[in-house]
Amino acid sequence: MAIITMNSLPTELTEQELAELESAEHMPITFDEDSPEMTADMLKQFHRMDSVNIKLSPANMKKVKSFGKDYPGILSRLLDLAINDTELLKKCI
Repeated sequence: MAIITMNSLPTELTEQELAELESAEHMPITFDEDSPEMTADMLKQFHRMDSVNIKLSPANMKKVKSFGKDYPGILSRLLDLAINDTELLKKCI
């Protein structure tokens, strides 16, 4: 089940949209043939991934988003390269 907190929502939501989300929070989950309740065996197939939240300046975020939809992947590969570059890492510590 995906969990979304009110803090993680986009700031441009209207009051009506926020009210709808808050009321949906109290609604029961309805499973059907398109989205059945997951069994223990189904859940075993998932693996938790480690993730980190980082803050970028607005200028750098604009640059990163200009790379296209795969910008999170590009950032991940960039970070992998930087972490494994001893000289670059020394400059940042």
